[in-house]
Amino acid sequence: MQAFFGTFTNKIDAKGRLSVPAPFRAVIQSRGLTSVALHPSLFETCLEGAGRDRFENLTLKQEDSFARAGGDDIADLIMGDLRDLALDGEGRIVLPDEFMAAAKLTTEAAFVGAGWKFQIWEPAAFNAAKAAKRAKVLKQNGGPA
Repeated sequence: MQAFFGTFTNKIDAKGRLSVPAPFRAVIQSRGLTSVALHPSLFETCLEGAGRDRFENLTLKQEDSFARAGGDDIADLIMGDLRDLALDGEGRIVLPDEFMAAAKLTTEAAFVGAGWKFQIWEPAAFNAAKAAKRAKVLKQNGGPA
C-alpha cells in the first residue's frame, strides 16, 4: 500500500476549492478511487482524510445491529462526520463550510502526510503544532529543548 507523506501548502479559492497535491492524488487513484474522504479531526484542529476504502475498515469494527453492544464511539463519530468529496478534472475538492470552520481554514491549507491518512491544517497552526511536537520528542529523547 502506498503511503501519504510530505507536506504541501495550497491556496483555497473563494468557492472553497482546494487542489489535492499530486502525490496524494496518485495514492488515491492507485486504489481506483476518484474522491477523498474527509472528516474533522477528533483530536486536533485539522481535517483528516484518506480514500473511502480506508474508512470502510471502521465498519468492520461496528456490529450489524440496531442494538448497542460494545460499540466504538470514535468510529461512530468519524463515520457521522465523514464526507466523500469528488476530485474534479483539475484534482480539486470543494471543502464544506463546516469543515473550513472546524480546521480554521481561510485562504491556504497545508496537506500533511501521515502514512495511511493525511491531515489538512491551517498552515500557521500546523507550524505551531509541529514545533510543539518536535520539542516534546526532543525532551523525551534527551535532546536540547
